[in-house]
Amino acid sequence: MLPTPTPPHPDRPRPTRVIAVPGATAAHPGHERATLGWIAAQVARVLDLPFDGFADALPAPRSDAFLVPQNTLDADEAARWGLQNEAELLGGVVPAPFVASKVITHALVDADAAAPTGWNAGLGAQLQAVTVPGFSVFARDDLLRAATILLASAHAVRIKLADGIGGGGQYVARDLEACRQHLATLTPADLDAGVVVEVDMAQPATYSVGEMRLGGRRIAYVGTQGLGRDRQGRPVYGGSTLSVVRGGLSDLLDVFRQPRLRRTVEMAITYDRCAQAAYPQLQCSRRNYDVLWGSDAHGRALGGVLEQSWRVGGATPAELAAFDLLDREPGIARVLASSVERHGPVQVPPQAEVYCVLDDPRCGLITKFRHAGADPGAPSVFEAFDGSTSLHA
Repeated sequence: MLPTPTPPHPDRPRPTRVIAVPGATAAHPGHERATLGWIAAQVARVLDLPFDGFADALPAPRSDAFLVPQNTLDADEAARWGLQNEAELLGGVVPAPFVASKVITHALVDADAAAPTGWNAGLGAQLQAVTVPGFSVFARDDLLRAATILLASAHAVRIKLADGIGGGGQYVARDLEACRQHLATLTPADLDAGVVVEVDMAQPATYSVGEMRLGGRRIAYVGTQGLGRDRQGRPVYGGSTLSVVRGGLSDLLDVFRQPRLRRTVEMAITYDRCAQAAYPQLQCSRRNYDVLWGSDAHGRALGGVLEQSWRVGGATPAELAAFDLLDREPGIARVLASSVERHGPVQVPPQAEVYCVLDDPRCGLITKFRHAGADPGAPSVFEAFDGSTSLHA
């Protein structure tokens, strides 16, 4: 549930332009920057405002800008732009950088464990019923203690950097010695930012539950993630397929009645409400929660929220396609929208819209496209719990 929007400050002008705010990976030419610029231009079209380019090309922040940041902004960054509430950006604002990372999903290993300033000690306990078993750690000894506890009942643990995306920055350890070896590769900066230690799940499948607010309108969705292969043949994020309706997260409960899908939505809603209550300063116009289903060491089904994303992401082009279709076609109640990312040569379906084709200096040729149409409501798209569709966010 979103907080009540703060009324605009009388000295802040209404947005007259849209500006993209790149993070580190979009600070140089490449597919991340191209995609961010394309998303910002689409947002500008929806808001009927001009797209004024990238923030790093401006001499100073502008107080009349609607922002499309690549990353979730912290309070200091938002203040530099004069942002007052979530209606002035597509993304989110958090009180401290760690709040936007994976680490808020879990509790500390015990009350004496290291934690950053501003840490809410109660949130992890509140989220235990809707998350995969795990801990967040900020010190070497705490990581080993967390792994020891989890390995007592799990076949393996997954160690994840706080800011890893697309399955990056992760390591699976099957015993404590493997944890020690991986711990030796972590830098002090890695531990300061936080590391998540979770039970590793068999046959994993990742689902997304999200909501986007833009220009006074709102959509919500349940979706699945797919895998692609990079030019070295390694699995990478390959896109998302979303079933989208008008409204917010709670409206999804009226649409997705299959038991496991309903539970997926309920877990995302609980995570959203608990995080908002724990960090009241949180303001978001785009909320996305990755929910993992798989099986534990005993073969029992296990599900839980992995992390939040309060920023534009890989599914945002599909979200915007659905938003546009629902706006243009009031008779359509539900939209099936997809965004696809492929490395190397690819044949794009004729009904798709290409939004990025680039020979990226780091990853080679990459093509991104999207398409959207009326959703017939077939549940099979979201009930194929296929382990090949997960990177463990």
